[in-house]
Amino acid sequence: MATAGKVIKCRAAVAWEPNAPLVIEEIEVGPPHEGEIRIKVGNVK
Repeated sequence: MATAGKVIKCRAAVAWEPNAPLVIEEIEVGPPHEGEIRIKVGNVK
């Protein structure tokens, strides 16, 4: 896999405080640590 062991950029819905609306932002996700996994979720139009 091309992203294994690398930091990836993706869009995420982020809640900055309780009961606030979600904000779509670009975030960086580091490689998983021991006991963790990173999955790709997608959709088909």
